[in-house]
Amino acid sequence: MSYELTRVATSSEWRAYHTIRRTVLWEARGRGGYDQNHADEYVTANHALLLKFSERGIGTTRLDDFGDGRGAVRLVAIASDKQGQGHGRVLARRVEDYARRLGLNKLHVNAAPEALGFYQKLGWTLEVWDGAELVGIASDCVQMTKILSPNF
Repeated sequence: MSYELTRVATSSEWRAYHTIRRTVLWEARGRGGYDQNHADEYVTANHALLLKFSERGIGTTRLDDFGDGRGAVRLVAIASDKQGQGHGRVLARRVEDYARRLGLNKLHVNAAPEALGFYQKLGWTLEVWDGAELVGIASDCVQMTKILSPNF
């Protein structure tokens, strides 16, 4: 069994990406109005990413490259039936490696309150990096930052 992090490209990858996000981040939290055609999904500097385990899409995030060595990790989700099995840590490591390949050295996240411990265990620290982002679905989030050390 193996992992693969891919930039979403095919129709089946987009379907898996949106299904995971909609069910985990919207429906499971009692939210409606998920927009799979949101303009941010199609900005060239924004990388829609799908974590596959044994060829099945099980996790998602989007990595937005700000163009100045910084990026934001957005809307992290692991399929409900795969949560609590270590896949989130794998996704986090793979996204950090992906970010390094893009030349990013600092990442930001709007963390859901229940995910703070997860991020802190992975070396993220509390830091307000853009308070204007804390609106809508991110209104209850906590901003965090992680400096990426180079891979040698």
